[in-house]
Amino acid sequence: MRTGLFYGALAAALAVVAELYFLFLDPSETAGWVLAAIGSYRTRLSLAAFLFLAIIAAIRMRPVRLDPGVSYRSLLLRDGALAATVVAILVGFALSLTTLLQATVLADEMRAYAREAAPEVVAYVNGVRDEIQDRRREEGQSPQEVNDVPPPADVSEVEESLGPPAPRDLGRSLTNFVLRAVLLGTVGGLVGLLRGRSKTGPDEAPGPG
Repeated sequence: MRTGLFYGALAAALAVVAELYFLFLDPSETAGWVLAAIGSYRTRLSLAAFLFLAIIAAIRMRPVRLDPGVSYRSLLLRDGALAATVVAILVGFALSLTTLLQATVLADEMRAYAREAAPEVVAYVNGVRDEIQDRRREEGQSPQEVNDVPPPADVSEVEESLGPPAPRDLGRSLTNFVLRAVLLGTVGGLVGLLRGRSKTGPDEAPGPG
């Protein structure tokens, strides 16, 4: 359990920083591509980091209570799933809290960030779009191929996407909480099962979990 709590605390801290990024970034001093990347990939990179920490927790977990009649492989599966689920629970609490803060206490700060960052993001995205079209023209591609690019980004749409969530989004956050716990718990169990393929007895469990 201590292993799960340790890596869960790391994941929760990462979640808080990832969700409250607008408190630490100054759009006027940050490159447009950085702002665009944060807006586009922050959630996916955070999920990848949570998954990585859950897997590490499942790998580091060592069963300390050996139940009579229960194979060591089963104990590894159980404790691996438990460690990863603890990580998911702590992450879920952190994300639910940050969503609530974004929708209430920190809503004005998030709107201010969105107003300042949106023009920078749009300028970068549309600049890349224009560069792609210019390169295709230089290569002699057809007008259809030149214009085969996403539509220009709009400042108001980007600002809305960077703005605070609505209070109703807290319900979606709680749903994701459950799905994340199921996903990470399943992954942790699979890691424990794989570990159990090469470990057949309690002698392989020297340390506490």
